[in-house]
Amino acid sequence: MTGHGWGRLLAIGLAAGLLVAAAQTTARAEPGHEVAVEPPPSVTLPPEVDDFYSPPAGQVAAARPGEILRARRINPAFFGFIQLNIDAWQLSYRTTNSFGEAISTVTTVLVPRGPAPQGGRKLLSYQIAEDSAAQYCAPSYVIQSGGLPLDYVNAAETLIPIAAGVGQGWTVVIPDYEGPHSSYGTSKLNAQTTLDGIRAAENFSPAQLSGPGTPTALWGYSGGTVPSSFAAEIAQSYAPELNIVGVAAGGIAAADYPDAMRHNNKGLYTGLLMGVFAGIAGEYPQVRDLLRDNVVDPVSQVLFASKQLLCHPEGTALLPFYDYMGAFKGGDPLQYPAVQKFLADNSLGQATPNMPIYIYHAQYDEILPNVGVDKLVDKYCKDGAPSVSYERELVAEHISGVAGQLPGAFHFLRDRLNGVPAVQGCRISNPTFVMAEPRFWQTLGEILPDAVGALIGQAIGAGK
Repeated sequence: MTGHGWGRLLAIGLAAGLLVAAAQTTARAEPGHEVAVEPPPSVTLPPEVDDFYSPPAGQVAAARPGEILRARRINPAFFGFIQLNIDAWQLSYRTTNSFGEAISTVTTVLVPRGPAPQGGRKLLSYQIAEDSAAQYCAPSYVIQSGGLPLDYVNAAETLIPIAAGVGQGWTVVIPDYEGPHSSYGTSKLNAQTTLDGIRAAENFSPAQLSGPGTPTALWGYSGGTVPSSFAAEIAQSYAPELNIVGVAAGGIAAADYPDAMRHNNKGLYTGLLMGVFAGIAGEYPQVRDLLRDNVVDPVSQVLFASKQLLCHPEGTALLPFYDYMGAFKGGDPLQYPAVQKFLADNSLGQATPNMPIYIYHAQYDEILPNVGVDKLVDKYCKDGAPSVSYERELVAEHISGVAGQLPGAFHFLRDRLNGVPAVQGCRISNPTFVMAEPRFWQTLGEILPDAVGALIGQAIGAGK
């Protein structure tokens, strides 16, 4: 049985413990027509066995990028059981894969309760670091009431856009940017699904937005920078009508894929390496064939299959210090033509962002070396990027960077969404330890009350 087959079997097993017989009213529309909003699902099922995630191929092919295929209300919850007092929907929409073919995926739309301010709400697209090649790890499943938080890291990360986005009175979208095959690490696909998720939200009237003119910001950390940073590069060509006013990305993942892969091989986080290969294989058939034909020892085959079954906290922890690079017969896997094709398609630095960007990276990041990020920023600056703010924190590492980036990213995006002009040109700073600075505690004081309020059932963001 293939890895995806085992993943489907696992999902069916999860669903069996939850499933009850219940009817559900659905409403679909022909392309170009309004899509009826369905009620919340009677039972929260993993995407592998939830037909909301599998619209008919003909319907997908006939739709435009960003066109809504189905819509439903959901009951949002933190860790699957702490109910959130937020209006929430999920949209199934048409997007495009790495090869220009029509596919579908799902985004989650979160809106503060109450009427929108005059002119509509602002929009934050937050890309969670899914980092997994199994569909049940997707944010849209994790954030639903009754969803099993097997990816507890992703479940915890949802509190950032809830507190820092919905709490500000913004509409928030959290896309399943890895697409229908959970293609982790595929920057082009991930960015296109993210941009089309914004299009879908802007065409969804309950999102309380003002169409393509909506001031929109993107934010992601670590694996969430794969879509966010690449979207900054391709937005002008792929979705030029969108009003993207700023992009914040911390712990950049795709600045130098080869260096990051070699750095982590045989290390504490080596499990991430085969996870990336599993994600690539879901999108690139030649890479899937390479893994099938060139990973021949039984241990490596079992480890590879595990990456299609497990979410990233469990998958990363499985057998650290293993030599994944050595598992390929015939030499360095990064030199195979199929992998070279992937690297050419998905590495950052292919275009210069035309909107203000904020980048945060630890100088001694133990997972993603910052040398590639330095080179990327240098390229953006030399190529005339209008506004680049780059923070290189000294006393920091990758995990704590989630908190370390909060002051810079939150204030940068809030200023852009509020219409404050960005500083022109390139600005590089080297803070010693952000969490010891007053701005960190100021930011915490601004975000934490909404985080706590959300967890105790308050209608955060209402009236803003």
